[in-house]
Amino acid sequence: MNDRPKVVGPEIKDLHFTFFPQGNSTTPLTVAAGTLLNDGGVSSVTRTGTAGTFTIQLADRYLQVMARLATIQMSAATDLTPQFGDYDATNGTLVFRAIAGATPTDIAANANNSVSVWLRFKDSAA
Repeated sequence: MNDRPKVVGPEIKDLHFTFFPQGNSTTPLTVAAGTLLNDGGVSSVTRTGTAGTFTIQLADRYLQVMARLATIQMSAATDLTPQFGDYDATNGTLVFRAIAGATPTDIAANANNSVSVWLRFKDSAA
């Protein structure tokens, strides 16, 4: 895998990454820790103080999110849905939630439990 986000055009960037939640642990998920696989566009993913809610820290800042897609892989049948929250362009952060119904829900630590994300950013006001 290359070490930088894919450049689709002069102002469009795609980021692809997978993270492995660790239950209610708030320790940042990183490449060094082996809990984050990515193309260099994400510095870390950290569970917030709320169950099933994560802050994605981008390595770079982008003007706006054009599209977002996530899938949740679980080792056992589980009814969880991915949901994105606010994007903060100034800080380069995006909120992600794993929800059951309308309730954010933690994902247990398991090598076969993961969240894979694709994001497309626009880096220009044009």
